Amino acid sequence: MTWSSWALALTAAEAAKVADVIAALQPAFGTFSYDEEISRDWFERDAEEDRLIQKAGFTAESWETAVGETFRGLVALMPQSEIDALRAKIDSSMAGFSQSSEEQRAELKQEFEAQFARMLTLRAEGAAFADAVRPVEQRLNALIQNPSE
Repeated sequence: MTWSSWALALTAAEAAKVADVIAALQPAFGTFSYDEEISRDWFERDAEEDRLIQKAGFTAESWETAVGETFRGLVALMPQSEIDALRAKIDSSMAGFSQSSEEQRAELKQEFEAQFARMLTLRAEGAAFADAVRPVEQRLNALIQNPSE
């Protein structure tokens, strides 16, 4: 199943539940950084303890889907100026590797480009979920940028 076939699956209530669960678990589990593996890990760890994710109504699969859609929506809501600043940062950081060999610089550039391309893909996929995430956008950004809030 592709992300586009799940479009419209995420509701604002589900995005809010994702934010609530992350806020509740983050003190014990550490800062949340979106990754499918991290979503699975949090579900498994929580299943052994308080089961907050399940109490919020999620199964392992629905949790992974809701988190993925929520964070794709969050990336889609990033202002273009932040995307442009990230691109500029990547480009300027390459100048900082002048001591590296040409081969090392090429490998680093390829890795940076792949990560940036992945972020752009997440952003494009997230357009379908942006409206559902918008009500919790500031809260999610605060959680992942300033986890103690």
